[in-house]
Amino acid sequence: MKKILALWAAPRSTSTAFETMMRERGDFMAIHEPFGYYFYYSEERKSDRYTENAINPAYNFQPVFQDLIAKAQSQPVFIKDMAHYISDRVDETFLSYFDHTFIIRHPAKALPSLFTAWPDFSFTETGYAELYQLFELTKTILGKIPPLIDSDDLVRKSEATVKAYCDAVGIEFIPQALVWESKERPEVLICENFWHDHLQSSQGFKEREKKDNVRIEECDRLKQAYEYCLPYYQKLYEHRLRIE
Repeated sequence: MKKILALWAAPRSTSTAFETMMRERGDFMAIHEPFGYYFYYSEERKSDRYTENAINPAYNFQPVFQDLIAKAQSQPVFIKDMAHYISDRVDETFLSYFDHTFIIRHPAKALPSLFTAWPDFSFTETGYAELYQLFELTKTILGKIPPLIDSDDLVRKSEATVKAYCDAVGIEFIPQALVWESKERPEVLICENFWHDHLQSSQGFKEREKKDNVRIEECDRLKQAYEYCLPYYQKLYEHRLRIE
């Protein structure tokens, strides 16, 4: 099998737009957050959200993991997933099945968006600590710095950023994949569809217009989360792909 190309993210980081670009390429089977099913809907579930949904043993960690491995036997596979979904299951064997890449977004932009959807979010649900831990573990075990892109570069310098990513992972750069149709995208829904309203109306990478999100300085919960997440973002940012 070829290794599975993985993009690890934290919530609200432009990662699903990146996944859409990878799907538009046509040369990868792009899979949206496969370990989210394990995290939310399996017998081994790690979250108290969505408890009204039925538990499904097919979403336990090993069945999900083995299904990805089986798919990668016959075709190139790309996944976009959240680091905090799998933070308790990562070991050297797990890491060896993937080519690991990462995306980050400044918490000043990501956290207000997360708060709008989930005002009761936990620090784990911000994902920054787990993303940093996965990055460091990957770097240590594999002996190299994995490719990491920053969301600001992706939306402001899309072509150069995607090209740098493709060069870093050894795949062809396909500029046509930077543009897509605005349409409903059921393939990216594993929970509420409001997460991807912007994506479904988009036609490519574009900086979002400012929303009426609660500002960090106006909310004690956001201030606490920001102070918690910022150091992890800053450490990761030092290793970003440098885009001219």
